[in-house]
This record gives sequence, C-alpha cells and structure tokens, in this order.
Amino acid sequence: MIIRKAALALALFAAASCHSAGPDDPGKPGSYAVNLALEPAAGAAPLQRLALPAPVLVAVKRPDLGDIRVFDSTGRQVALALAGNSAERALNSASVPVYPVVGPAATLGESALSIRIENNAIARVVTVESAAGPATTASPTASLLDTHDLREPVHAIALDADFPADRPVTLALYSSANLSDWQPLAEKVLFRPAHGPALLGGARIELAGVDLHGRYVGIVWRGAKGVALNGARAFTAVTAPPARIAVGTTGAALADAHVLRFDLPAMARLAALRLTETGPDGVVPVRLFGRNHAEEPWTDLAATTLRPGASGATLDLPGPPLASYRLVADRRTAGFTTAPKLELLFDPVELLVTFSGTPPYRLAAGQATARASYLTPGEIAPQITPAALAALPQARLSAPTGSPPLVTLQPGAADGELEPRKLALWAALLLGTLVLAFAAIRLLRKTGVEGE
Repeated sequence: MIIRKAALALALFAAASCHSAGPDDPGKPGSYAVNLALEPAAGAAPLQRLALPAPVLVAVKRPDLGDIRVFDSTGRQVALALAGNSAERALNSASVPVYPVVGPAATLGESALSIRIENNAIARVVTVESAAGPATTASPTASLLDTHDLREPVHAIALDADFPADRPVTLALYSSANLSDWQPLAEKVLFRPAHGPALLGGARIELAGVDLHGRYVGIVWRGAKGVALNGARAFTAVTAPPARIAVGTTGAALADAHVLRFDLPAMARLAALRLTETGPDGVVPVRLFGRNHAEEPWTDLAATTLRPGASGATLDLPGPPLASYRLVADRRTAGFTTAPKLELLFDPVELLVTFSGTPPYRLAAGQATARASYLTPGEIAPQITPAALAALPQARLSAPTGSPPLVTLQPGAADGELEPRKLALWAALLLGTLVLAFAAIRLLRKTGVEGE
C-alpha cells in the first residue's frame, strides 16, 4: 500500500513539473493572453480592415495566427479572414540583367574606377579598368545589375546566388548612373551553413524605396571565393509597403565580451532581430545561434556586422522562433563593452472583419490550443478587387497608453547548466528514490519483526 501511494504521488509530482493546467476554452475571451477593445469605423459598412498592433503580434502563440478571435458583447465569435501579407501585396517584381565583373572590382565605389560593358560571341560581361591596373581574367568578385528600366522606387533586391559553405559573405551594394561615380546603397551579410544549401535569412536585401531608374547597381564581395550571382529580381512599388513592427526588449546581458545569451518568451510570429551598438565598440561581425532545449546543439541562424553610428543591423530568422539564442562576436575583435540594443521585428498582419452581433467588440489573442477558424478572403468578400480591399475602412483597437511595452528577456543559462524543467525532473527522480528507499526499509523492518 505504501509503495502504491508513493508511486501515485511521484506520478502526480512529475506531471505537475512537466505540464501546466489543462487548456482553457478557446471559445471564451477570458482564456486568451491579450484582450483589447475593438471599435469599428463609424458609419461604415460591416466589412473592415484591421491592422494588428505590437501587443497582439507578441502574444500570438500559433504560426498560423489561429489564436486570434473577435467576440461581440455576448461572447459570440465574429467572422474573420486573413488579408495576407500586406507588405508583399504592395510590391511588384521584375527580373534585372546580371553581368559578372572581371577586373580589380575591389575599387568599386571609388572615383578612379571605370567600367566598360562589352559584347562577344559567348556572353556579355563587364571589364574594369582603374588605377590599380588593367582588367584581368581572375574570378569575378563583383556583379553589375542593369536597373535602367525600373521606373518605380525599389524596396528590395533578391539574389539567386551560390555561396561558399560555413563562411559569412558581406555584400556591399553601390549605385551609379555613369559607371564612374558610385554611391553606397546597402550592405548585408549572407551565410550558408555547411549542413544545407539554403542561405540563412535568404538572399533578399532590403532597400528604402530608392530610385534606380537609369542607373546601375554594383555588388561587391571582397575576400570571398566561390561566390556566383546567377540572377536577381527587384521588388518595386510607388507607395512604400508597411514597415516591420519593432518591439523593444529588456533583460539581455553579456555572458562575456563576446557572448550575449537570452531566452525568448513564447511567440510564434517573430520574423527578425535588430541589433544596434550601444558602446564604442567599432566594427563587430557577429553570428547568431539558436536552440529550443539545453540538450540540443546550437544551430547557425544568421550573421551580420555591427557598425558604429549605424541605424541597426537586421538578422532575419530562417524559421519559427526558438526558445534560446546566443549572439557571438567575432573573436578577432574586442567584442562588446555593453550589450547591444536588441529589438524584435514582426511582419505586418492585417485582418478582414465582418462586424455582426452586438457591440461592443473585443479582440483576443494568445491561446496555443485555439485552432484557426478563418474564412477565405473570397468567402468573406466575394469578387472584391485588391484596390477595393485596400480602400476598406480601418477598425481601431484600444492600444494601451504610453510607450509600447518592452518584452522581458531572460539571460539564459550558461552551457552545461540545468534548465528549470530538468531540475524539476531530477527533483522528482530524487524524491521517488527516497520514497522507494523509505518503503523498502519499512518493509524490511516489518519482515524482520514478523520473522522473530
């Protein structure tokens, strides 16, 4: 009997250590992490747009946005549809010609550079002449994009490229109208891990709506062999697409001058991290690693370079957010004197809402067990055009007053330390061992007494 009770107590303790209470009812507004008052646009039709603010995006637990609901005053669910990625909908894309550059392309961006476009029977290439010497037949260390025909502002350039494995490659972009005078345009670090062909974070370089009509774009990768640009697409739009939503953080601390460790609270829609230097640290290349559990190895996620005075460097996450991250500064540098500023970036999300039932309305978000219940845009708004969708009135959420809330990060345990879940399991195992030992001693004593 004692052993049976001990086993039951042990099972209950282990279950309590590993699992939280049973899931709440997703049909009840109170079971969600965030509840905000939602006000339809006055005097408008029932079908309206709703842009999700930062508190909602932070609270969402499901990658499919399934844990978002709109309820009326009686708790009745209101019909919703996802409007899609509003940033991507606003962009047009076009392929642009790519020419390899042969010659001392390291001078790209300097006034001494002169480029000549040539034709021959095999391929169209670019040769370079500069003060450094005549053109050579060495492997290209740059490419030229012909963006003359792009009439809309350019918001991004996506590259079809081959990169060496396990080596960060820094691409520097310049633009020119005459192939002689060059202006800096952008910079991005691209990285392909040794275990796969995919570039972490993709090969898309964001631009701030620059006018490249009648101009060329030069792309340089200095000191990196094995790079080949096979093609490029430019994403354009007259009106700038919605920017990513930035959320500040607090709590990240340096483990040492070269390592920043932090754990994220559960959030499913995080798209990228933005880092900004806060100390006099100069140029610092960094790599980002991540994992979900302490027993897992660290996985390469992204790489970038922090520079003094810059507006921040973005690290695009290649998949769903992980639980733990490690930012490592290049050991060739002195690292950080203070932890860099860390911001969480979310892609904008817009819903289509058909207001019905009894006002007032509430939006609820943040319930991991809630399944997606969206209608399709065609079901909620039959035969509506993209222009008509964009012109729909905008419903408003009651955002909290004051500054946007900061997300608190945990510093993260050093490698080799036990996380709370493991500590609970070890405690359960130790308790079980003690209970069984106690039961065995009692049993032996009882047997000894009866034997006498």
